[in-house]
Amino acid sequence: MSFVPIKGNRILLLAKYWDWPDFDSKGIKSSSLHLSIHEIRSDLRVGSALWSFNGSVDGRFDIRHLELIKSTENELGITFWAPFDNHWKLFDVSTTETNTSNDFPLIESGRIDFDLKLKSKPEDDENLVILSPDMHILLNVDLENGRHNETIDIHYLDSGGTSFSFITCLSIPVAETEFSPEFAFSADGSTFAVSMEHGGVFVWDIRSKVPLQTYMEFPGPPEYSSQPRRFPHFRSGNLGKEILVFAEYDRDSPSAIIHVIDATSFEMEERLILKNEHGDWSSLFFDPCGGTLYAELHGTIYEWDLQKKEPGPEWWIGEE
Repeated sequence: MSFVPIKGNRILLLAKYWDWPDFDSKGIKSSSLHLSIHEIRSDLRVGSALWSFNGSVDGRFDIRHLELIKSTENELGITFWAPFDNHWKLFDVSTTETNTSNDFPLIESGRIDFDLKLKSKPEDDENLVILSPDMHILLNVDLENGRHNETIDIHYLDSGGTSFSFITCLSIPVAETEFSPEFAFSADGSTFAVSMEHGGVFVWDIRSKVPLQTYMEFPGPPEYSSQPRRFPHFRSGNLGKEILVFAEYDRDSPSAIIHVIDATSFEMEERLILKNEHGDWSSLFFDPCGGTLYAELHGTIYEWDLQKKEPGPEWWIGEE
């Protein structure tokens, strides 16, 4: 489950779930999707659902690989994309019309074809294909169990182009882990962050093979060093500052940490400490304007306000 900020001071609640007891004739479990749109009230609380959908996606696409990217071409400011053999299909969320008899609200709005010889199909579980928010950068990640590094092929699509061109390949050494890395692109697609469980956070410029910044260990109590880093996320702050956030936690530690970093110069960082009640992170995101940071931990949503501080840096995090 995740909360996604959308246009109009609203939040989209997205949940994917599977009906494990029921299997079809081919032995494939049934999968379902929940979508609901909520207004953020004047007291900054999430209001009741303005619109919702809850239903099956069987026969449409693999729900595990249904992802969101930003869009400037619809009223919500987001678009879903799902991978197929040699292309992606794009889907807009429609709250007024549907394309099937069961009122399925994802309307196909586009398609991205590619003829790359990828290391894996986009729908493979052990390898990753990631598309930038502007849909011009494609990352193909080669992940192999037991290996101590990842290779990332970077491809680029010119405006008006019809196929991606290979740019370069990056190699990132990581500790052995059973979990796939997590990725986040900056708004313009020129920078991306990679979070490796027990392996640090790397920030890369797509034009360089040398990382802009690497976060391997953090000062502080022993329980804070080399713990899993999760939910990397970029957002533009005040005066055009780019901000990178990611979470760090340990199930056995009394605290969880959110790192808030000036991703323009990487010279300023703040750490937000939350009480860890031996649960798990659910989401970490900004509001659509980039002025407020939200975190969901153990079913509780925390909120911080990005404010300008005089005198002082151009932005800081002040908890409300």
